[in-house]
Amino acid sequence: MVVSGLGFVLAFPLPDLGFVAWVTLIPLLIATRHHPPRAAFWLGCLWGIVAYGGVFWWSTTFGVAAWALLTALGAVFPGLAMLATAWVERDHDGPWIFLWIALVWTAVEFLRSQGPLGFPWALLGASQHQAASVIQIASLTGVYGVSFLVALTNATLYVILTRRAVVVPVCGTGIVLAGALLWGVGELRHPVPATFVAAAVQPNFPGRGEQGPEAAARALADLGRLTHEAAGRGATLVVWPETASPVDIGSPPVLAAIRSWARADRVSVIATSLEGGRTNSAFAFAPSGLLVGRYDKVRLVPFAEAGEEPGRAPGVLRTPPAQLGVAICFESVFPGIARRAVRDGATLLAVLTNDAWFDGRTAPAQHAALAPFRAVEEGRYLIRAASQGISAIIDPRGRTLVELPLGRRGILTAPVAPLRGLTVYARIGDAFGWMAALASAGLLLPRALAFVAEETGTPAFSRLVAHSALPLAVIGAVIWIEGLRAAAPGPPGLSVPLVALLCVTGLQSLGRPARDLGFQAGGVGPALVFGLAGVGGLALIARQAFASHGALPALGPPGGGGWGGAAAQALAGGLALEWWLRGLVFADAAAWRGWRVAVVWSALLGAAAASWRGAEAMVWALYLGALLGLVRARWAQVPALAVAHAAGTLLLGFLISLW
Repeated sequence: MVVSGLGFVLAFPLPDLGFVAWVTLIPLLIATRHHPPRAAFWLGCLWGIVAYGGVFWWSTTFGVAAWALLTALGAVFPGLAMLATAWVERDHDGPWIFLWIALVWTAVEFLRSQGPLGFPWALLGASQHQAASVIQIASLTGVYGVSFLVALTNATLYVILTRRAVVVPVCGTGIVLAGALLWGVGELRHPVPATFVAAAVQPNFPGRGEQGPEAAARALADLGRLTHEAAGRGATLVVWPETASPVDIGSPPVLAAIRSWARADRVSVIATSLEGGRTNSAFAFAPSGLLVGRYDKVRLVPFAEAGEEPGRAPGVLRTPPAQLGVAICFESVFPGIARRAVRDGATLLAVLTNDAWFDGRTAPAQHAALAPFRAVEEGRYLIRAASQGISAIIDPRGRTLVELPLGRRGILTAPVAPLRGLTVYARIGDAFGWMAALASAGLLLPRALAFVAEETGTPAFSRLVAHSALPLAVIGAVIWIEGLRAAAPGPPGLSVPLVALLCVTGLQSLGRPARDLGFQAGGVGPALVFGLAGVGGLALIARQAFASHGALPALGPPGGGGWGGAAAQALAGGLALEWWLRGLVFADAAAWRGWRVAVVWSALLGAAAASWRGAEAMVWALYLGALLGLVRARWAQVPALAVAHAAGTLLLGFLISLW
C-alpha cells in the first residue's frame, strides 16, 4: 500500500517519473481485493494520505497543519474510488471488470474537480504531460481521457494478475491504447503554422509584498527593459507574469510609461498588476499604445485571495497579433476557463502566474505540468509567463518550444500563430468525464436502490433524510428568491434564510425530547471549552498560513453594528445552524448509524448549506463542523456549541475580509 502511494508521488514533479503511473495502482487494487467495502474505503484513504501527502508536500509552506488538512480532504477521494470498486467487483465481476474499474477511478477524479471546492491537481493523467503521443487524446476527451488510459492499463494488469481472464482485458485495452496512440502519432505529424513571434517575460521578482517607491520604480523599469529586449528579438506580443507591476497600471505615470514602451517598440503588451490591491488584472496594450482590453481574474484561490474581487466573466484580450484567452495562476488548472475563452474567440492562450510563494521547485513544476493539457485540449499555442519560473511557450500539440527554469531572469521568444479551429473537446467540453460519472452511477445504481429500499423502512433513516433535505431546500429556495447570491457575503445572522431555518427546525423538533436534541443543563462547561479550543486551533492554523503568505488579516472592528451587532448576528446564526446540524440531524444520524456517521453527515451538510457564501465558508463549515461534531458526540450541548460556532463565524469574517 505504501509502495503504491509512493509510486504515485514519483510519477509527478518532482522527480516526474510519469511511466510509474502506468503500474502504481496495481498494489492498491490487490490490497483492497476481497475486503468488504468499508475496509476498502479506509485502505483507499490510507493510500491517499501517502500519495497526496507526498504530492501536496509543497503546501507545508503554509504550515504542516494546513498540509495535513489538505491531504486529509484529498485522501477521501481514493477512499471513495476503492469503496465503489469493491461494490463493482462484487456485482459486476465479469470479463469487463477492468473497464469498470477504470471508469470508476476516472469518474472520481472528474467529480473531485467540480464545484466550488474543485481541485483538479494531481490527476492521474497529468503525470503524462511529457508523453506527447499519449496526451493528444485530450483534444477529444480532455485530461480525464488520459487519466482513463492510465487507469485502464493499471486495471488490466491487476485483472491479469488476479484472475484467469486474459483475452478480453488484453484485447480490449490493447485496442483502446493502440487507437489513442495512433491518434496521437497522427496529430503530431500534422504541421503547425507559425506567423509571428511572441515573448514571455520572467523578471524573477519575489512573491507579493509591499515595496517602497524606489524598489517599485526599479521593478517597473526592469519590466520596461525586458519588454524592450523582447521586441529587439522580433516579438510583436509580450506577456508579463501575474501581478508583475508593483504599481497600479491604471495610475497615470505607469499607464503613460507602458503606452510609450508599446509605441516605441511597436509591440502589443499584456501588462499585469494587483490593481488597487483588489483585482488581479491583465491589461492589453496595442502597438499604438492604446489600452484595448482588461481581464480580471475570475476564479480566486480560496482564503489566499478572499479579500480580492473576482472578475465577472472569462474574457478575451483582443490584440492585433492574436486574441488572447487569459488564465491567471490558479485558473489554469481548470480546463473550463480556457475552453470558454476559446469558444469566445480566443486564438492564442496565455497563462500568467506567480508561483514565488512556494518553497522549492515542486509546486511550480506541478503547476507548469498542466499547461500542455490546456494547449492540446483547445488546439492553441500557449504562452506561460511566470514571475520566477517556470515560463514556457507551448505549441498546440503540447510540445514545449522554449522554457526558462526557476530562478532565472530573462525572456522567452518563439514563433506562434493565431488559430481558429475548434477541437472536439472545445466543442463538447467534459462529455467524457460526465460519461464516466454516469456509467459509474449506472454500475452502482442497483446496489444504491437496494440500499435505499432497505433503509427506507428504518424510521431513523427516513427522519434523517427529511430533517436534512427540507431545511437545506428551504435555505436554497429563500436565497434564490431573495437573490442573495449576488449580494456581498457577510456573517450569518438574523437573515431571511436563517429565520426560515429556525422556523423549519423548530417545527421538525416538535415532540422530540430536548435532551435528545442537545438542549440540557449538564456539560455546558466542557462543551464550551473544547468547542472554543477547536475554533482556536483552526485560528492558529489559519494565522500560520496567512503569515507565510505575507498577508495577516487586520483585526479591525466590524462595520454596521460594530462588535455588538456582529456578535449578536453570529450568535443567532450559530444557534440556528447548531440546532439543526448538531441537534436534530446529529441525533437522527446517531440513531441510524452511530456517532461517527453523525459527525461526518452533519459536517458535510453544513458545508453544503454554506455553499452560497463561497468556497472559504464551505471549507470552514466542513472542518469546524467536524470539530464541533466530535464535541457533540461527548456532550449533547447545542447552546455551548452555538457560542463556539459564533466565535468561528467572527473569525472567518476577519480571515476572508468580510468587514
